[in-house]
Amino acid sequence: MPSYYNDSPIESFEDDRYGIVPFAKAIAKSLVNIDSPIGTTIALNGAWGSGKSSAVNLIRRELKDLGDEKLIVSDFKCWWYRGEEALALAFLQELHSTLTDSLGDKVKDLIPSLTQRLLQAGPTIGTAVSLVSGNPWAALIPGASKFMSAFFPDGKTVEKTFKKLSKALDQEDRRFLIIVDDIDRLTPEEAISVFRLVKSVGKLPNVMYLLVFDRLLADNAVEARYPSEGPHFLEKIIQAGFEMPSPAQTDLNSAILSSLQRICGSPDVSQIQRIMNIFYDAVVPYMTSPRHVARFQNAISVTWPAIANEVSLADFIALETLRLYEPTLYKAIRAGKATVCGTRRQGDPDWREDRRFEPFLRNVPEARREIAKVALRRLFPRLESMGYGDGFLQQWDAERRVCIESHFDTYFRLSLSDETLPIEAIKTLISRANDKEYVQSTMRNAAQTGRRSGGSLVPIYLDELMTHARSVRKDDVTPLLSALFEIHDEIDLTKDADRGFMAMANTTMRYHWLIRRLTGDRFTIAERNGIYVTAIASASIGWLVDFVSSARSQYSKREEDQWREEDCLVGREILRGITVHALKALRSAAADMSLLSHQDLVYLLYRWRDFLENDPSEVRHWTDSLLSDPEALVILARGLTSQSWSMGMGGFGALGDRVSVPTTEAQIDDKTDIIDVQAFRAALEGLLTDGTIEGNSLTIVREFLDAWNRKKAARSS
Repeated sequence: MPSYYNDSPIESFEDDRYGIVPFAKAIAKSLVNIDSPIGTTIALNGAWGSGKSSAVNLIRRELKDLGDEKLIVSDFKCWWYRGEEALALAFLQELHSTLTDSLGDKVKDLIPSLTQRLLQAGPTIGTAVSLVSGNPWAALIPGASKFMSAFFPDGKTVEKTFKKLSKALDQEDRRFLIIVDDIDRLTPEEAISVFRLVKSVGKLPNVMYLLVFDRLLADNAVEARYPSEGPHFLEKIIQAGFEMPSPAQTDLNSAILSSLQRICGSPDVSQIQRIMNIFYDAVVPYMTSPRHVARFQNAISVTWPAIANEVSLADFIALETLRLYEPTLYKAIRAGKATVCGTRRQGDPDWREDRRFEPFLRNVPEARREIAKVALRRLFPRLESMGYGDGFLQQWDAERRVCIESHFDTYFRLSLSDETLPIEAIKTLISRANDKEYVQSTMRNAAQTGRRSGGSLVPIYLDELMTHARSVRKDDVTPLLSALFEIHDEIDLTKDADRGFMAMANTTMRYHWLIRRLTGDRFTIAERNGIYVTAIASASIGWLVDFVSSARSQYSKREEDQWREEDCLVGREILRGITVHALKALRSAAADMSLLSHQDLVYLLYRWRDFLENDPSEVRHWTDSLLSDPEALVILARGLTSQSWSMGMGGFGALGDRVSVPTTEAQIDDKTDIIDVQAFRAALEGLLTDGTIEGNSLTIVREFLDAWNRKKAARSS
């Protein structure tokens, strides 16, 4: 079971979830290749929570693996010390320890001597000495003792001592790297003191530094202390700077969803669509760094157990996100029960007026107000642009949603104080959404690009398109969907599908989420009809059949007062036309036998039957023609074989299983109507005895029959 409450940086390549390893290896290689440095300073810049300390640990690991015995690495833990004098002493002590361990008597007394002389200089006199003698170090350390009587008792000046130390280091064939992490934890004055120490005392031959900090915070500190210097202050110290790479949003999303499953368990299938809608609209916009994810999972591991069976998971994750990252909005919601629960009432502000959001957005930054509005509308239908009948209230009550007064207070019981997709890439894709060739080549390249997780870049691109769906011009929606629909089957890779309740997060489901994001609330149903009819004209058969099946299912077994046609994928009037189109595609693929090689063969056979009003005769006619073909039999056996995965989740305070256990199952029984079951079994059993097949084909048939036999035995027992 995962360990929560732990925000420690990772220490091994295997723990990297956000693509830091290639970046860390590149910096390590750069450090190893620096020849004859003289106080060379490299900066690793990154915002709070971006994973800087993790990157430093991975850099150390790579430096060790590179095995450069002439590179000596040490750490200066600057945040252990408080005050400029303590920092300076600790810095010089670390420098002394590092050099003495390697150079011995050559530098034994030099740094202590240098330290003693610097400490004897008071701030005022020290500054004067620095101006007169050209001593750049005299004013570094604020001291308290008198200067004139003790500073040069033996005639050894700071400059002479420093030159002697420099000469000893210059004659070495070794190099020394001092890593200074967590400069962000220091006060502005202390941080500037570190920079000054590196700039002056630390400017030594064969010594280099890796400084780790947030450049924006550092620039602000320098600006406040040295307004005339500005960014030039750091430019004089740092020879090269590296920015922490932003993690792929899809990796952050996957980490959150995995945490949700581990902590909250698997939700009811009927709730997944709403969970994912809220996830992308109200959670994802706030999860921009690994630390955000860690903070979120730590929080829900505490708050969820107390109300696990009393609230909607979708509403819970939205409110927890707002509590952590939009606290003023969260407090306004908590205080606004009377104005958000239920459905629209007489006297409520007109839905076309933004003033209905004013009580909640007063202290929300302007840049996040649109995100907050969407979150509010997702949580509270009363703030939407439509009315809802009593049937909806009953449904929401059954789901224990926060918009129902009787459940509202439950949500507020607890109140606790190589793989990154450049933003330019997604901007280019959006700007060229009407360029079929570009869209398809981009997605094909994504499918061919492997990731450390074993999957491809396809989920990253689709998740980014979902995140930025509203940025796609309305006129570009149809050509974009047409291009994507045409290559769906080509980029629908098994390796990109997840297990658990996230098993739905495969390429096909991401297509469904994407089309909803691209068209929902932007087009009328009549406009959507035109878009989809055009887009499916050249769609690959797997996506075409799934799309038509999804559209048809929305019109089956629904109570009239529980839905609106406007909310459906397409209008009823085009259902027959798109169904006929899908049937033509299925028949054509069956005729040229391309259907047989499709990865979703069995799924397509069942939908073929469904589209003919559950009449299996046409499908049976085709499958009967395959029963004398050994290769086709193996393909059918493989298609009707599945694996289920089970995992003991454990409970809070209990250790759950660390791995899932696979079980092979046969997706067939005596009632299966898409194939002649008895003839199929007889043909397969014949293959086992007549020597027609061997190797992997023989294994497939044997495992399928074994699973089928287990299934029959279980049902008869």
